[in-house]
Amino acid sequence: LLIAILFAVIIFYISHARSGKKLMIRRIPGLAAVDDAIGRATEMGKPVLYVPGIMDIDDPQTIASMSILARVAEKTAEYGTTLFVPTCHAMAMTMAQQVVKESAIRVGRPDWYNIDNIRYLTDDQFGYVSAVDGIMLRDRPATNFYLGAFYAESLILAETGHSTGAIQIAG
Repeated sequence: LLIAILFAVIIFYISHARSGKKLMIRRIPGLAAVDDAIGRATEMGKPVLYVPGIMDIDDPQTIASMSILARVAEKTAEYGTTLFVPTCHAMAMTMAQQVVKESAIRVGRPDWYNIDNIRYLTDDQFGYVSAVDGIMLRDRPATNFYLGAFYAESLILAETGHSTGAIQIAG
């Protein structure tokens, strides 16, 4: 009975969408904040830091993070804002480099892409966090994105980001 009800609801909404009627889609506040945060960094003339988590590309959270990185890279390339992407695994670095490069090309700014801004730091959890904290303290990014798999290091990243006065978006 539940399956029949679910099937009927799905068919109803499919036919409703095909008829051309507008469906109400709720905006997700975190995704709306992405553009605002990148805009703030651009206005301040400061970089954006994107941390894709501590897992490799075989983790679904890292794969999802790379999809969001593509959007962030498009916006930062469009605005000409520096984007730093420190990674914890060599394969994640390679994937991030390709995602950022393709995003820059997609918005017509291939000259904006800088391969040196996307780097491998270390596989060690707390060594990685220490290196990312160093980037935060030296470069003072206006916006920090933490999107991917995080564990005990998340508090350290958030506290350091807060101490630098950055807008922080995590997921």
